[in-house]
Amino acid sequence: MKKLFVLLIVSFCIPLATAASKALSEEEIIAMLEARFPGAVIEHVAPSEVDSLYSFVLQGDLYYISNDGKYLIDGKMLDISEEKIRNISMERMSQIDQMKSPMRKREMAKVKDDDMVIFKAPNEEHVISVFTDIDCGYCQKMHRERDDYLSRGITIRYLAFPRAGLNSSSADKLKGIWCAKDQQTAMTEAKIDRKYREGNCQTPFAEQMSLVRKFGIRGTPGIILENGDLIGGYLPAEIMRQRLDQLKKEQK
Repeated sequence: MKKLFVLLIVSFCIPLATAASKALSEEEIIAMLEARFPGAVIEHVAPSEVDSLYSFVLQGDLYYISNDGKYLIDGKMLDISEEKIRNISMERMSQIDQMKSPMRKREMAKVKDDDMVIFKAPNEEHVISVFTDIDCGYCQKMHRERDDYLSRGITIRYLAFPRAGLNSSSADKLKGIWCAKDQQTAMTEAKIDRKYREGNCQTPFAEQMSLVRKFGIRGTPGIILENGDLIGGYLPAEIMRQRLDQLKKEQK
């Protein structure tokens, strides 16, 4: 029996194409999307679990489009054919994130140490790169526990992700850190004590925000592991060390 799916339409609800509509090829769907959304990043166009729909990623978010190219659906796809409901959309995004790991690893290797705020572990065994925002609660929590990471041999490299944008007060707070002579102290004062400095220097924020979009990071802290895997949120230092050790084992 064919599986049943529920389409939960988040932003709007629109009818699907009729059977009489002409189905487009994958190449035609891509060309149509590029023409409809000029300049946008469109990736991972592929047939979905529903015959009449393609899935694709637009500016880092997953959407569905009817195979005649007429109707776009913004929402989650759930498989309710079994007792345990599966979130097909979440599974698809997880697969896409895994596909991006080698690219993230290559791109992170190009980032200069001088463009990051680094808390180096004295007995370094692992390195994580953290896209951070000053006003993010879990970013603050992670920084309060920085000594737990460092004592477990995990170096923390911070990159900027002001979620409100490059012209926001969050970006200004981050700029005060990147422009400080003692960046580590400035980071701690801002995240823990809420003491912010003014900054007047050239920052790498535009380039780092470009990486945010390219990497598919949708929140902070956005943590890139040594193999390029993305963790979308805070993990305690002990769990992080276990994850990093497991990755190192798998790579041997």
